[in-house]
Amino acid sequence: MNELPLSVRPRHSIQNIMAALVLGCALLVGIPNLRAVDPAPVNGDLLIDAKGEVEIYYNARKLVLRGERGNGQHFVVKVPERAYKAGDAVVLHVRSPVVYRAIVAAINLTGKAGQIAIKKSDWRYLGEDQDPRGITAAQIEASETLPVSASPDPDGAAERDKLGILPESRGGSEWVKTEKQSNGWYCVGFVITPEMLKTPIPAH
Repeated sequence: MNELPLSVRPRHSIQNIMAALVLGCALLVGIPNLRAVDPAPVNGDLLIDAKGEVEIYYNARKLVLRGERGNGQHFVVKVPERAYKAGDAVVLHVRSPVVYRAIVAAINLTGKAGQIAIKKSDWRYLGEDQDPRGITAAQIEASETLPVSASPDPDGAAERDKLGILPESRGGSEWVKTEKQSNGWYCVGFVITPEMLKTPIPAH
């Protein structure tokens, strides 16, 4: 078979192919839809036990609650079942100027599918005099201010057990509080992560 004249032979074909491959890989990496797929949403009840006055915001919208218990110094509620997915933001707007100002939260999954524990490392302190309606998941994730570990008073511990929040001894949620007491309103919150959805605590 006769060779092509030099004037019509493909030039730098290998270099061109390699360059195209490199460019293609770079484009693929930059496409968000090709990242690892988030776990499917889960259904469950959000459980909150806190010392103080509390308002709950879910994805920047205030939840209208029924059936919450409290006397202005203690707040206990089971938020009715809804779907939770990775990236959802839960913000608590709290006023608790007392020594015992512990907060604990969990998501009890429907159908005895287990419980999502909210650990201290999941929470972020978001500051005083903040409008909770304007706090996004990205702002929570960007915050580097964690609350500190806390212990409940006897009422708080009893209410936790009534709600069915699993204790820390079983891998359950951890109690947190602000590092300093505050007479005004402040915000704390957490973002639901893929890891939370993948590793619920078994119901039994």
